[in-house]
Amino acid sequence: MTAWSLAFRNVWRNARRSVSTMLAIALSCAGLMLFGGYITWAHLAAEVHAVVLSGHLQIFKAGYQAKGSGNPAAYALTGYDEIKKMLLGDPVIGPRIDLITGRLVVSGIVTSAEQQTTATFAGMGAFPGEIERIIYWNPYGLTEARHIPANRHLFAREPELDASDPDGITIGEGLARVLGVNGSARPSLELTALPPSGGLPNMVSGTVRQTSIRAMEELDNHLVVMPIEMASGLLFPGEPLHVTSVQLLLKSTEDLPLVEQRIDELAREHHLEWEHRDCWELNPNHARSLSMVNMFFAFAFCIVAVVLVFTIYNTMMMGIVERTREIGAMRAMGVTRAGIVTMFVQEGIVLGLLGGCAGIVAGLVTAWAVNHSMILYTPPYFNVQAKLEVACLHSPMIVTGSFLSSFCVAVIGALFPARRASRLEIAEALRH
Repeated sequence: MTAWSLAFRNVWRNARRSVSTMLAIALSCAGLMLFGGYITWAHLAAEVHAVVLSGHLQIFKAGYQAKGSGNPAAYALTGYDEIKKMLLGDPVIGPRIDLITGRLVVSGIVTSAEQQTTATFAGMGAFPGEIERIIYWNPYGLTEARHIPANRHLFAREPELDASDPDGITIGEGLARVLGVNGSARPSLELTALPPSGGLPNMVSGTVRQTSIRAMEELDNHLVVMPIEMASGLLFPGEPLHVTSVQLLLKSTEDLPLVEQRIDELAREHHLEWEHRDCWELNPNHARSLSMVNMFFAFAFCIVAVVLVFTIYNTMMMGIVERTREIGAMRAMGVTRAGIVTMFVQEGIVLGLLGGCAGIVAGLVTAWAVNHSMILYTPPYFNVQAKLEVACLHSPMIVTGSFLSSFCVAVIGALFPARRASRLEIAEALRH
């Protein structure tokens, strides 16, 4: 009889205790898988949302981040077409670009003459057709809020901007509520803003194509999405197109550091007054939330590890007490202390393997059930519902790491009782 077959037999000498131990290992492995899958989903969802809000990267005029919030028009970039041509033609950046577009930030007062209402607005000028490519960026196939039945009535039913509708604008539902307008009736709104050079304010008129909710309530209450030509004409009448930022959407987020490095090189080579920010710098709350979630995962792992070690330790110690005379007889027959340690560690390995495999199956089945159910919740800072998902199969390290973690903890839990069993005196063990 081999040592492993003997270890397997010894495990089932007390089936009830062994099953409870394997159940603890399985639950620990499944719990780590589910928590790891949730953490992975949180990272993917945060990345998608950060990119949807601001693209992977934005290029600004130097000084915009420090002073531009007070007067964004004063830090607008000119020569957008030349910048776009330079980036697309670069041998490093060009092949990694999925889309280059421009945005112009404008703020002012919006008025509905018909309703006699007025409110402040935060406007975003964008190129029709290009804004949707960023808004709908979702390479990981996550469930989008606009596809959840509970949210469908809140989102736009058609593109927010259309090149064939140069006067059409989209406003947030919160702003529409403040102004008392209905997007389905195409009401006319007057947008007023001060030019960066000062003087009298400029005004343009637009008709509301539709209303669309934004996830953040503060943004939803002030947002106006308009064609970039309208926004540029509002701030810079009679001048060429201006943009607040040049927005880059990459084919892969992994290319972000390389693209940032190359942009710095281009700025130095051509003496360009540029600065850039990636999606995490533009949305710092996302990175902070992920750090907090990672801390929770590490804390939960420590708790699981401690509970599992004590469970295995208790199982092994009970087995040592029951088999004290057997251990003494084996030592009298010439089995070394190392042999005793090896025997009990092998039993711990068998328990870890069986419990870990059962945990993988339980974790995958539970993850499938969660992903195919409609568990909704409202995330912090948002006013739409999101669907809970568990991305256990997105990375093989989730399954492998959960199994190895539970397995290693089980072996460690068996090692200490094994060392104690090996140090029993032969005479005392035989008299037990």
